[in-house]
Amino acid sequence: MTYVNAFVNAGYGKDLLITNSQNNEDWVFKCKEDGQTAAAASLGMLLLWDIDEGLGQIDKYMDRREHHIVAGAYMGLGLINSGITNECDPVQAILIDKLESSENSTLKIGALMGLSFTYAGSARADLLEAISPIILDSGNSTQLQAIAALAIGLIYVGSCDEDAAQNIIQTLLEKNEDQLNDPFTKLFALGLGLLFLGQQAKCEASLECCKILPNQ
Repeated sequence: MTYVNAFVNAGYGKDLLITNSQNNEDWVFKCKEDGQTAAAASLGMLLLWDIDEGLGQIDKYMDRREHHIVAGAYMGLGLINSGITNECDPVQAILIDKLESSENSTLKIGALMGLSFTYAGSARADLLEAISPIILDSGNSTQLQAIAALAIGLIYVGSCDEDAAQNIIQTLLEKNEDQLNDPFTKLFALGLGLLFLGQQAKCEASLECCKILPNQ
């Protein structure tokens, strides 16, 4: 219901499920864990591109104790600002800080997705610099590394950026066969594919490297 409501009312700024003053917090807290993330994030879809109203609406969820709600708020913040150029650049300032200061994987994932929603296609070097260490750090979970790779794929979509591709491939090559069987490993492939979206002739080197992976 949350997803349907968000897409049906995307950009309208109000609905009867999330933004209704009588049901706003009730709906978020009726959900559990991932459902809370989706509910909080959906607010960003409803308030798409409405920076003035949106930041105020999202802010009340960003300091909650429930990590899933906060992660959803980070995603919602990214959605509100999707594709918007702002001199103050609030999303970069807020979410990079959260990405670097948080020790919780759920919060890091929320920040990564929020950044990718706002800066998709921007190919910003500062974001590659901030996110690459997460991909390359073998101490991180495969899930966190994979979502970081997906975020870079979205931010650098179609760019064929060599450094971005190398970071993803290097991380994959360092994983053993059991780790490669993790379901989240598919997101590495998706992130890599996004880098070369519409650029088939330029992906041959990366494809050759991928052939080294076992059972691929």
